[in-house]
Amino acid sequence: MNETNLPNSAPNVTWPTPDDPMRDPDTSMFAHSEPATPAAVDVMINAVQGAHNTLDRLADRATPAMAQLDESISAAKDTLHVKTDQLRELRDDWVDSARTTVRNHPLAAVTAAATLGLLIARITR
Repeated sequence: MNETNLPNSAPNVTWPTPDDPMRDPDTSMFAHSEPATPAAVDVMINAVQGAHNTLDRLADRATPAMAQLDESISAAKDTLHVKTDQLRELRDDWVDSARTTVRNHPLAAVTAAATLGLLIARITR
């Protein structure tokens, strides 16, 4: 349903390679138009081949960078998990320490809480 059938559309032609002898393709874009000159065809082929070579070089350079980026992200993720676990253990130790202190000294804990509450109330007025 989304297919477009163009009149006089070019058949599937493989791209020329340095090993294959080149033939002049029919470079006319419209019916009844004149074919392009061989010089224009050569310029276009050279431009396409140059772009292809440039993209290949860029891909070759990008591959190691992407691998290094992947390793860096993986290492950062592992470090973040380790630090998160350490902070959770530290939090649990502080909560246990506070709980133990309140159980061992309930009167001092209530007095400290009341004093802190009064101090906060006086500051916020």
